[in-house]
Amino acid sequence: MGMTFAICSPMIACVTDLVGLPVAWVVKCKKCGCTVTCRAIDSQREHAEPEKAEPAPNDAVIVTCSCCWTAYRYSPSEVSKGPPSPSRTCAAKGSSISPDTNNNNKEAKNPSSVLLIAASLIAAVRLNREEIKSSPAVYSKIADSIRLAEMIQARLRG
Repeated sequence: MGMTFAICSPMIACVTDLVGLPVAWVVKCKKCGCTVTCRAIDSQREHAEPEKAEPAPNDAVIVTCSCCWTAYRYSPSEVSKGPPSPSRTCAAKGSSISPDTNNNNKEAKNPSSVLLIAASLIAAVRLNREEIKSSPAVYSKIADSIRLAEMIQARLRG
């Protein structure tokens, strides 16, 4: 018995309204109510060889919800065919994809954090193979990197 991780994000939810996700063996999360993939289905194989279609799981499965990141044990009677989707009442629906990214999402909303990361990357490229020491040349390259990161951010905002 293993754990299955599925991805269900607000971005996927928007796309599924347009094109729809493929049908899979799914369960309804016992905590947040999202419909989570329990086992994927090869729809092409099912279409080409319906007699070889995989049946629903015969044993209990442990599934981790990709929305609230809780793992529950589900009996075979709780598994059904359908597309994965977030629940309308899910509190985690618009937040992070994983617990580790929650802090990253808060920081990404702060423009100075984004500029710091961008400027650090630019400075790292510009200072490649140079000795990093407190000098006017290093300070100049760092200042230029910050200005370039600000220009990129302004351009992206339109």
